[in-house]
Amino acid sequence: MSKHQVINRPELAEATLNLGGEPLSLAPYATTGLLGVAVGPRGMGKTNAGLLIAEQLSEQGWVSVLIDPESELESLYGDAVKSPSDLTKRLRARREKILVVRALDANEFVPYGNAILEVSDSMRKPILCVADEGQLFSNPRRRSEGLGEAADIINTICERGRKRALDLFITALRYTGTLHRSIFANKNLTLVGCQEDPTVWAALAPQFRGTQIEFSDLQALAPGEFVMFSRRGVEKVRMPMAAALQPVAAKAAPPKRVLPATYSQWARAMSELPLATLERLSDDVVGVLGTLSGLTAQQLVAGTTALRDEIEARAQ
Repeated sequence: MSKHQVINRPELAEATLNLGGEPLSLAPYATTGLLGVAVGPRGMGKTNAGLLIAEQLSEQGWVSVLIDPESELESLYGDAVKSPSDLTKRLRARREKILVVRALDANEFVPYGNAILEVSDSMRKPILCVADEGQLFSNPRRRSEGLGEAADIINTICERGRKRALDLFITALRYTGTLHRSIFANKNLTLVGCQEDPTVWAALAPQFRGTQIEFSDLQALAPGEFVMFSRRGVEKVRMPMAAALQPVAAKAAPPKRVLPATYSQWARAMSELPLATLERLSDDVVGVLGTLSGLTAQQLVAGTTALRDEIEARAQ
């Protein structure tokens, strides 16, 4: 049996990701590896997030393997690998920064997943696996049609990838019920996009405890916007477009700005304003501005309360 050195991830110690906010240093991930999960309905930018991370890490020493269940990514990054053995050969050569694997379902993914595990175990050089539509390859309940073996491979990456320089980014439609719980137990970079179904809040709420973020805040997120949980903390980011998507992405009009509706939204907005500005907002001024802006009575009450509390908090 060959001997491996103690885990050493210098590439993570030096790497960063630019995900729309301040550059995110990956140094805090040097001992854990990177396991990212993006959750949200279709069309909210999860795929773009995975491609963006793959592009950036591939420029910093990783080989990124894109699992493509929709046969879309070949038009962006070139022809898919021909076979699992072809993937093994290319991963070992490390001459290509991004490789596409066409896997329409769990059965097709399994031999490619095993190839990724075998190469990462023997070489231990940085690889990022991006599994779009992750519910096709990982499921907390179903074990038939190859899904059980595919889920085992994904779980192995989650649980043992850190010592093999094997990182993972996976997307899901919901926070629960679509991916195996091992993924959520080991994740350390979470992107939560727009949520339109209020029933999901019961599963999401524990993540947001202490953040003052409510379901209405998630509901107001535009496509490409996420609440990001990282080693740095919790923040809202607006993802830039992946380079490969820019020439083909539909041009969308920027979303119309919406005034805060809840107390927490008003409080966050006011926390960014100087105290002198807040103190100039007398009741008369607030009333006029509220009327001109078309605020509802509920919005006006929430905003007035948040304004009073913010001024009192800063005065202490």
